[in-house]
Amino acid sequence: MENNNQYNSFSLMKFLWGKRKWLIFICAITFVVSLVCSFLIKPKYKSSAIIYAPRTNSMAKILLNEENYNERLDIKAYATEEETEQMMQLLESREIKDSLIKMHNLAEHYDLKTDSKGWYTKILKIMGSNIEIKRTSYGAISISVKDEDPALACDITNDILRLLDTIKNRTEHERAAAAYEALCNQLDSIDQAVRRIDDSIRICMDSGVFDVERQSERVMQQYAIAVAQGNAAAISRLNKEQEKLAVWGPRLYALQNMQFSFLKYQALCKQKMLDAQLDMQGSMPVKFVVERPIVADKKCYPKRSLIVLISTLSVLILSIFVLLMIDKIEEKPSGKAEEPVE
Repeated sequence: MENNNQYNSFSLMKFLWGKRKWLIFICAITFVVSLVCSFLIKPKYKSSAIIYAPRTNSMAKILLNEENYNERLDIKAYATEEETEQMMQLLESREIKDSLIKMHNLAEHYDLKTDSKGWYTKILKIMGSNIEIKRTSYGAISISVKDEDPALACDITNDILRLLDTIKNRTEHERAAAAYEALCNQLDSIDQAVRRIDDSIRICMDSGVFDVERQSERVMQQYAIAVAQGNAAAISRLNKEQEKLAVWGPRLYALQNMQFSFLKYQALCKQKMLDAQLDMQGSMPVKFVVERPIVADKKCYPKRSLIVLISTLSVLILSIFVLLMIDKIEEKPSGKAEEPVE
């Protein structure tokens, strides 16, 4: 079997050597054609940026945190996988693409007519092939933009970074504004409830009940003294005081507890409202920029040497296969003629 393999390999080498002129001619033609075609391809330049997402963007949580250290509330903390995935989804949003199309008039740049059918789908497809957003092995986000104009590729990359700040801050401001409005409405309701409680407490005080515990203790002491002295007038007066405390005391006690709870909740609402106001009015960068884009001075596409090499090798293999097939077809008639006739 080894001899058969050696014979087949030797026969193949002998066959290729016999066809060497044809193969060299085909490879030379392919080399020239692929080289010429590679020069006809418009070169593209790439501009790149590398960013990290932060753990949180809430200014109130970052700046007004008075509790123990929390890594999530550290302004210098880098994001985990969840925050990174969220930022990548935002970078690939339709809003950013639409903004880039309008800002740089990409429809005209890509020779697309906006009144033609399907132009928007085509431009999104082109942008998808020219703009690449992916995670790096270190957990960062890489943004790469390729274009025939190196300055435009750099501008688009910078605009993506800027739009990321704009859109994310706007989204968070909208949420903070909604939260602020809800807290304002809630605070108004709490203020009305507190005023009603204050009015009820004032009625209790107008009835002579101010401090249930102290007044009850004082009345009981005076009642004991009046009983010991046999002072009927004092006993009658103190009985009325006890009846008054029995009627208004529990009500005042309940109102005071309710007032304490509402005031505590009122303070919490005011604190949350100030936090929401800070998030609503303040703005800060939503990413850590590790590498900013620059105008490329060297093309990234096409790789002419790679195009020529792959084209030449592909045509060479195809040529060998075709020559072998032709040789096999030519052998069949002669093979049939040599067969003995019984």
